[in-house]
Amino acid sequence: FPGHDMYGWNGLRYFLYEYEETLMRSRNQRKVSWSLFVRSEHDRISIEHIYPQTATDACWAMHFGALDEPAKRRYNGSLGNLLPLSASINSSLQNDCFAAKKNSEKRNGYSNGSYSELEVARADDWTPEHIKNRGLKLLEFMEKRWNLSLGDHEKKCLLLGI
Repeated sequence: FPGHDMYGWNGLRYFLYEYEETLMRSRNQRKVSWSLFVRSEHDRISIEHIYPQTATDACWAMHFGALDEPAKRRYNGSLGNLLPLSASINSSLQNDCFAAKKNSEKRNGYSNGSYSELEVARADDWTPEHIKNRGLKLLEFMEKRWNLSLGDHEKKCLLLGI
């Protein structure tokens, strides 16, 4: 499904949960449980767009301003830009700049969250290149986890919509 918004992928929550579980195994301390991914209450896990759907702050224009609107939408919905996050935290961070999301005063930001959040927090900034690299890493995880082949680098970029 080249160019499609991965946010609407039916298996996204489960896939991101599996990835989080793999990161957790190396530390053997759970931060997120499957029940949080399927809850209907306010504090369930939601899917955060790191580069926000409505990127109104000037900080986002620095890295994404040169892209046309269709390209911005593709990066926004690309797998590498999606992160499991508590719904309440997601709504508090909204369209904040990456630095604020990473080290939020509203809570400790990505730098004190799940293993997936910690991995994203290692980035100095969030750019189209970061989205692409994280997306490729997630697709490589998918290939290993389910023993399948998604094709070469070019085909993976098509899957990511970038």
